[in-house]
Amino acid sequence: MKNYLASWVLVLLAGSVGWTIAHAQRVAASANGRIDEVVVRGKRQIDPVADANLQRQVEAALAADPYFLSEHVSVTIRNGVATLHGIVFDDWDLRNALRISRRIPGVKRVVNDLEIKLGGE
Repeated sequence: MKNYLASWVLVLLAGSVGWTIAHAQRVAASANGRIDEVVVRGKRQIDPVADANLQRQVEAALAADPYFLSEHVSVTIRNGVATLHGIVFDDWDLRNALRISRRIPGVKRVVNDLEIKLGGE
């Protein structure tokens, strides 16, 4: 009876924390004295201060480049991933913005959300 109850408790736990039923049954079967290894993976906490600092660095790098007009581009950073929003005027500007952003230490990835507006107006 004790193992049956332990099995049901672990199966219910398995559903609530995302375990597979097979894993819960293995744990229940080993409840007679031996403890199996349990691996818990947590999500990384987002650091808003680090993201804000990284955003300032990317924006400053875009503004400092003499061949890139950064007035129409904004940057958002979330967990080290830079997303570029706004308008550029040709493919060269698009590639230049991505290249400049990728070169900043701490930027894990750059997501392109830029639009190309041909004609420069």
